[in-house]
Amino acid sequence: MVASLLAATPTGVVAQQGAGSDDRAIEVAREALAAIESGWALAHYDRAKRVRAAINARGGSPTSIGITSNFVMDRAARRWRLDAGGDVGPVTLYVDREQMALHAPDLGQFARQSGGLATAGGLGDGLSRQLTETRRRLDQGYGLLRYMGEETVGGALAQRIEDTPAPGTTATYWIDVATHLPQRAELARPGRKDVRIEFHYGSSPRPMRVEIYLEGEHDVQVTATLRYDGVGRVSQVHAVSRVGGGDEFTSDVNVDWSPNVAAEFFNFAPPAGTREVPFQQLVSGLVFAAAGKLAAILPLVPESR
Repeated sequence: MVASLLAATPTGVVAQQGAGSDDRAIEVAREALAAIESGWALAHYDRAKRVRAAINARGGSPTSIGITSNFVMDRAARRWRLDAGGDVGPVTLYVDREQMALHAPDLGQFARQSGGLATAGGLGDGLSRQLTETRRRLDQGYGLLRYMGEETVGGALAQRIEDTPAPGTTATYWIDVATHLPQRAELARPGRKDVRIEFHYGSSPRPMRVEIYLEGEHDVQVTATLRYDGVGRVSQVHAVSRVGGGDEFTSDVNVDWSPNVAAEFFNFAPPAGTREVPFQQLVSGLVFAAAGKLAAILPLVPESR
C-alpha cells in the first residue's frame, strides 16, 4: 500500500522537480523504496502471471450483509473475472481491454459494454516498475518532498518526510531509522476523507498487521492481519472493519499466485435463454436489489468527490 503511495506522484508536477529539492528527504525516500522492494519481496509479485483471490465478507450480526466472491486476474492479457454471490449475487463480471460483460443468472439477463478498461490487468505493469519510475523522479530532484525531522512512532525512531503532490493535498511518511521501512503514512485531501495507515512488523520485514483509519463524517478503522507464502507474497488477509457508531464487517481473503485457470475462463458467452439489456440498466437493477443490505457498508467506501 505505501509502495503505491510513494509511487503515486502525479505526472503534472514533474516540471517542478529539480528546483529547491531537499536532498535529505530524497535520500530517506530512496532508502525506503529499497527496503520495501527487498523486504516486501515485490519482484515475486511481478513474476505471477495470474492470481486468484477468494473473498468471504460478512457483517457482525445475523441480519448483516454477506458476500462471497472469486476474483481471477490474467495480468499478461490484462483481463479479469469476478464471480460474486450472497447478498449481491449471483453475478459475474468480465473485463478486458475491449469490453465489459455482466451476467445475472437469477434475472436471466446479461449486458455488454464496449471500451473495456485499458488497465484491466490492474497490477499488470508490476510494482517494481512503479518504484523504478519513482526512483527516476527522485534522481531528477523532486522539489515537493521535504524532510520534517525525527519522531518516535510505535516506540521506534522514525524520519518524517512530507509531499504535496497536488494543491491542498499532503502525503506524510514516517520511515524507521533502523530498518528504513515505513511505520506510518498519512494522506490529507480537500473534500475527502483523510487516511492514516499504521504498519506493524514484529520480527519480519513484511507487515504482519496493518491498521487503516478513514477520518470523516463516518470514521472507519480497518485492522488487517496478513500471512505470507514461502517467497514472501501475501497469501491470507483477515480484515475487520469498524464504522464509528455502526456495524462491524469482517473479510477473509485467500490468495493463490499461480492458479490453474484455462484461457476460456475469461471469455463470456451468453447462456441460452438469457436476454441482453443495456449495461447501466442491469447495473442499476442489481444495485437496487441489494440497496438495503449494502447501506450498512457504504461508510467503508471513501468519497470520490
